[in-house]
Amino acid sequence: ELAVLLAVLGAARAFSTCRSLDLEAARRKRIEAVRGQILSKLRLSEPPKAESPAWPLPEEVQALYNSTQELLQQRARLQPPERPDEYYAKE
Repeated sequence: ELAVLLAVLGAARAFSTCRSLDLEAARRKRIEAVRGQILSKLRLSEPPKAESPAWPLPEEVQALYNSTQELLQQRARLQPPERPDEYYAKE
């Protein structure tokens, strides 16, 4: 009985014209399509090369950036936690 069932399923599978779906290949094709659309919008034929700056950042600029980051972190720590009743809509 089981052998007959397996034989019937095997025969039915042979007639199937559906291919198995390779999700990873579909994902790669979609990423390439989106990448191509972005390059087309930017009127580029290929992605630009990643370049490091030719000169180092001035110390003043780096110090300003670091102090701004520290200030933002301090503000985030000092800010009181959000109360759940203020999060949800009130009637």
